Amino acid sequence: MTTAERLRSRLLAPALVALISLCAALPARGAGERETIVFLHGMGRTRVSMAILAMRFQSAGYQTLSFPYSQKGSTLDEISTAMSVFLAKKVRTAHYHLVGHSLGNIVIRSALRRSLRPGLGRIVMLAPPNRPAQLARLLQENRLYRWLSGDSGQQIAQDGFYKTLPVPPVEFGVIAGDKGQKLTFAKPNDGVLEVEATKLPGMKDFVIVHHTHTWLMNSKDTFDLCRRFLESGAFRER
Repeated sequence: MTTAERLRSRLLAPALVALISLCAALPARGAGERETIVFLHGMGRTRVSMAILAMRFQSAGYQTLSFPYSQKGSTLDEISTAMSVFLAKKVRTAHYHLVGHSLGNIVIRSALRRSLRPGLGRIVMLAPPNRPAQLARLLQENRLYRWLSGDSGQQIAQDGFYKTLPVPPVEFGVIAGDKGQKLTFAKPNDGVLEVEATKLPGMKDFVIVHHTHTWLMNSKDTFDLCRRFLESGAFRER
């Protein structure tokens, strides 16, 4: 190697190291545009129930968070207040979306009475009780149900309660299940809610999937529908 080549090598080496370090520090393409999906589980469940759905969104490049709550020891008002604080502290992206299952959607609507963290995009409601839940009405005097469901379980059985809940001010879609039972229902249902009870005036889109209330969130088609709605505002391609 000539003197000139050695000199060139010495000058280029630090530049190459700096360039490699810079590239490593840069975010992956599109990473800066990633959004956060915040999940809210249903009654008697935990964050684990939304884990499969959350992992699918993570694989698709989204950041995910799951809001933990227990309806047994806290009132709905306390839970929705805690959710507002959770969003303010935990969401790190400019934009975020909400995906709730069952009672999680009541928590979302209750929280909308407050000022939520700026940046809320869209909401997907999975099997939401947007009208009095028939099963809750049947069980509301049952001591075990009252203990397990707490304040929230009593409220969702009352007609007047739903009139106090805000309709989301952002685009929202509803996914209902129809793989139900005929023992306590005469109309299409998911085993817990009638399909009609999931509808809410103002919804941007609505779709029915052939799944039960309890496991609806774990299905791949549910994920595909959620993702499409959060990205385009519609469940089906138009």
